[in-house]
Amino acid sequence: MKPLFSSKGGSRDNIILVEDDEIVSDNKQVAQTFNEFFDNTVRNLGITENQLLLTEVVHSNGKINDAIKMYEAHPSIIQIREHVNPELQFSFSLTSVDDIQSEIKRLKPKAIPYMNIPIKKLKEMVHVVSEPLRDIWNKEIIGKRKFPSELKLADVSPIFKKLESIHKENYRPVSVLPVVSKIFERIMDKQTNAYLEKYLSPYLCGYRKGYSCQHALVVMIENWKKSLDQGGYAGGVLMDLSKAFDTINHKLLIAKLHAYGFGIESLEIIYDYLSDRWQRTKINTSFSSWSEILHGMPQGSVLGPKFFNIYINDLFYLFLCTNVCNVADDTTPYACDLDLPTLLRNLEGDTASAIFWFEANYMKLNEVKCHALIAGSTEHLWIKVGEQVIWESNQEKLLGVDIDKELKFDNHLLGICKKARGKVTALARLAKLIPFEKKRILMNSFIESQFSYCPLLWMFCSRELNKKINHIHERALRMVYLDYSSTFGDLLKKNGSVTIHQRNIQLVAIEMFKVKNDIGPGIMKSLFSLNTSENRRKDFFGPVVRTEYRGKQSLRYFGPLVWDCMLPNELKSIVTIEKFKTEVKKWVPENCPCRLCKTYVAQIGFVNVVK
Repeated sequence: MKPLFSSKGGSRDNIILVEDDEIVSDNKQVAQTFNEFFDNTVRNLGITENQLLLTEVVHSNGKINDAIKMYEAHPSIIQIREHVNPELQFSFSLTSVDDIQSEIKRLKPKAIPYMNIPIKKLKEMVHVVSEPLRDIWNKEIIGKRKFPSELKLADVSPIFKKLESIHKENYRPVSVLPVVSKIFERIMDKQTNAYLEKYLSPYLCGYRKGYSCQHALVVMIENWKKSLDQGGYAGGVLMDLSKAFDTINHKLLIAKLHAYGFGIESLEIIYDYLSDRWQRTKINTSFSSWSEILHGMPQGSVLGPKFFNIYINDLFYLFLCTNVCNVADDTTPYACDLDLPTLLRNLEGDTASAIFWFEANYMKLNEVKCHALIAGSTEHLWIKVGEQVIWESNQEKLLGVDIDKELKFDNHLLGICKKARGKVTALARLAKLIPFEKKRILMNSFIESQFSYCPLLWMFCSRELNKKINHIHERALRMVYLDYSSTFGDLLKKNGSVTIHQRNIQLVAIEMFKVKNDIGPGIMKSLFSLNTSENRRKDFFGPVVRTEYRGKQSLRYFGPLVWDCMLPNELKSIVTIEKFKTEVKKWVPENCPCRLCKTYVAQIGFVNVVK
């Protein structure tokens, strides 16, 4: 049934390519074509090394010391040293059998087997294999500072992205590493977490526990709305990098880790982990030849995303006049100001600093694909990005969300509704053929989930769009229950659920709980003002706003209302976030003060009706 609901899938069984006007259909030849393409991707970017930023190494003192010496005067290393003063030196430590067993139990049963040993069997024999694996970590990795070479071999599957499937450029590589490698990587990840977290920028929202795309986007849009509500302007430059993960320089990464306080022995382990890696491309049962990976992060690895965050962390030191919306390699510097020329100067200045950083750190900015959004101005404006003049757009997609200059998200929601309607139609075809529980799973997985991505951005939509969302939700419930007579409210009660808007209010309450208890991202806390007085009646101070849409229809205004005016006291008194999430999903929000929940009264207008 999945093909009826989703066009996404894994690698194709039979891939046919067109190469130099010739059809390539043999699996082995296709695999070799892909492997050569993936291997040459970074070389084709034409990235060069700026010798003026390097220090000449006259006498070798080992690979690690040479790398540290080579980049000691690099701008990124200088920036890190100015902002970071490590009190302690980080070192990897020995592990125990219990730690190994814990990581083995976390392995997913469907993961790729290691040496033909199924994951299920590996987990069943955990008490047998845990001691040998512990010895490998303690004696080989920690003792000899060598990461097992057998665990550095990757099989790459080409995954189709878009456009025509006959062109190799329209596929992306997904690597599969031996599952035992993930056990050791997770130990390294766990040991470095506490040490590195305190040095990471609060604007880094990718690959971090408790952070998400929604947080990055919400903070940016809320700052924009605040500026527009005050009569000012807001704008951002959407920067596009080419193959950012594949261009990372291993020696520069080692030098950066040393600047953050990693000891030489730990750096030797990391450098060996990154070095001597090989990959081959797999098509069905055919394989290409092996090729060595000379730069970039190991795709499909546990540590790759963490090292990427460390590599780009010093970029955020350069944003002096702007803030930044960042997730992984999507970096958008943005500014808010009451004066339009000042805003444009700030954007251009920090964008120029970012371009210099990209060049110095072996990354390739695709200037042609950069875009600009400026809100609050009726003029048609432009910004200079490198050598390119970028004219502002009326709408751009950032992190999967269509953002328009008016910050209304109408086109984004219309696109979501169109996808959801198609999936409701697919469900209708199967409604009388499959069991009730299967239909509920399909509805939750493919229809309701359409409205689960970054809902705090678009939840202040128009009444018309909210009606469309409710209509789609109602149709889906009718297909599941084969009930064509009950009201939408009765269907929700039968399903034990709430409307999409009410679900969004629950999500607002969860974010406010995180802010109040200081367990969420720091950038979210900056949106709200906590009331810390002893005899307080409310936990938050509401902001002073001037307009309806940019002021009252904002999370910084609505969030305190949800927490202080709508949420029951018994929910506010909950201590743990896990229990709060469980209990708040049972709460049916009522008496919501937002515009969508108002009722039209003849000769009066839209008002809130207290139930």
